[in-house]
Amino acid sequence: MEETKKTTKEQTKAKKVVKILLKIFIPIVAIAVILAIALQIAGFGAFYGLYEPKSNSSKYTDELEGYGVWDNTIENQLPQTVVHKLVMDHFNSPLPKGKKVKKVIFLGFDGYRADAIANIKDDPQSAIMYVKSLGGLYHAYAGGIPGKNEQHTSTAPGWASMLTGGWSLFHGISNNGQYKNGNETFLTTLAKQGHNASFTASWREHTALSYRPDIVQSIKNNIPVEYNHEIDDMATYYQVLKYVSKSKGQEKTAKEDPDVIFFTFEFTDHNGHLYGFGNNKNYYQGSLDANYYGYDIIKTIEARDTYEQEDWLILISTDHGGTGHVHGNQTIMERSTWIAVNKKIDITDEYLNYGQAS
Repeated sequence: MEETKKTTKEQTKAKKVVKILLKIFIPIVAIAVILAIALQIAGFGAFYGLYEPKSNSSKYTDELEGYGVWDNTIENQLPQTVVHKLVMDHFNSPLPKGKKVKKVIFLGFDGYRADAIANIKDDPQSAIMYVKSLGGLYHAYAGGIPGKNEQHTSTAPGWASMLTGGWSLFHGISNNGQYKNGNETFLTTLAKQGHNASFTASWREHTALSYRPDIVQSIKNNIPVEYNHEIDDMATYYQVLKYVSKSKGQEKTAKEDPDVIFFTFEFTDHNGHLYGFGNNKNYYQGSLDANYYGYDIIKTIEARDTYEQEDWLILISTDHGGTGHVHGNQTIMERSTWIAVNKKIDITDEYLNYGQAS
């Protein structure tokens, strides 16, 4: 009898504990579910692995083609790796009559979705449209070759593909948070050929991780590539202005006046992660800012005292697009990129299929 009473008391106590736990955990679970739904609606779902964003490919493609600004079609879009080929072809070609030196500047607009071109397509004083007026504006793509050599549509693999001319199996970076391998960027290749080069960015991972092997190699082997980590986009802008400005009679060292310049602006990527990729007010402003400061840099180049004796290749591109507040997947909004260049591209199979060791 006593044993039965004891068992009954223990059961009653256990039931009370269960009730208390349910009172605690049910609200927690409910809050977690509500938060997950809110994150998905806001566009953060993919970031937390809650879902993979979907897209209406044909609608997005039709929207892009409707801008009427492209010098190719979606069907013959270029791999972003072709930037490497454009740079190397430029330096390997003969100097035009009256020119004494080859130079290149590659303006990187991080996270600049292809449909953000709509924000500046009617502004001749935007960097992108001005460069297009000198050469062309071309559909391109990030993310590698589907089913063969895919990589995340993210910052580190995107820029590495353009700088090395290959996809992740070539340069070793398939996602953010990885070191680049020993295959050279065009910065290193051209520096070894005697051209001073520079790499300027405010995203810390570039110098702290992705290109650390390149930086160490440049220091130890005295390869003239200068890597600058700046605090923000304005500091990047000022540093690049120092490189490209050259007033009448001004003497500059090769390090102060590099032949090969690469830099990135984070305006659109920052606003995309904070407010959403797409043409909301803040993302729109980011696209304007990148173009405004980029245009000023290009006009500063044209005002150089030595500009008439220089053969400049001017490139602008982006590493990836985005959807919601994130990027990294293979949706068309993340894969679709573009390349603006001041010299027309004769699109051949060599360009369409370019990719080192791919």
